[in-house]
Amino acid sequence: MIQRIAYASTIPRRIGSVLLGMAPLVSAFFISGVLNSGLTNKAIASQAASGSPQAETSGPITIPRPFKVIYKADYKGLPISATGIREFSVIADTDQRIYSLASSAVSIFAKLTEQSDFTMAAGKAQPLFYRYDRTGLGKNKSLRLNFDWLQHQVTNLDSGKIWSLPDQTLSDRLLYQFQLQTDLMNLGPEITLGHELKYQVQDKDQIKDYHFTVRRQIELQTPLGAVNTYEIIRSNAERRDTTLWLAPDHEFMLIRFEQRANDGENFSLAIEKAFIDDQPVEQF
Repeated sequence: MIQRIAYASTIPRRIGSVLLGMAPLVSAFFISGVLNSGLTNKAIASQAASGSPQAETSGPITIPRPFKVIYKADYKGLPISATGIREFSVIADTDQRIYSLASSAVSIFAKLTEQSDFTMAAGKAQPLFYRYDRTGLGKNKSLRLNFDWLQHQVTNLDSGKIWSLPDQTLSDRLLYQFQLQTDLMNLGPEITLGHELKYQVQDKDQIKDYHFTVRRQIELQTPLGAVNTYEIIRSNAERRDTTLWLAPDHEFMLIRFEQRANDGENFSLAIEKAFIDDQPVEQF
């Protein structure tokens, strides 16, 4: 039985869309399509239809509409800021829809791209393929993970190493952010300060626990006007501090992001433009 999902509005069918972009070093956010993944949309669709656990839900789950958000990005205080893009789209409309969350950040010094292709199962975003590439900042880095839910294993496509998949609610280093946004949308209009949300994330060959706490409500000034946000922190991080500001009146869109690491690898995003269902957000 395929899960029925309630959308904030109708999602247009954009099969196999490919949008070039950029992505945060901090596993932070964005762009769409299967870019040099070694997997075609057809192959991913086949895996989604046959390999994903049967989805059961007690009621409709609301997820964000397709969006594209453009940010001013800053890495380590570089004098020339980067442009960041975060994008959520539908890439295949099979028996079970396949989505893509993609992230990018690019400057004269470096380019980073990150992407997660996934389905929705029992209200949870279930990864099928994860990709990360970083060039221009010291040693280049890349990671490609294929999630096979039929065989209950995840494969590092670069090294060939295989690990078991212990839990169908497992996320990846990008996708947990979409799950956070979706979970907040479904909590209702009033969210208690101090509320905690927890996720298990596949990080290379390890499964890590990510804990987030809703700290406060705060109004931020942006190029699109003032916007009310929830300030949310990762509360169990040891080596880096992560803070997100999400707008409840705009499907918990990411407005600002900051990450500060002990090794000095600091990264931030600040919203500049936004599109929902291909329509520009003129003003908050």
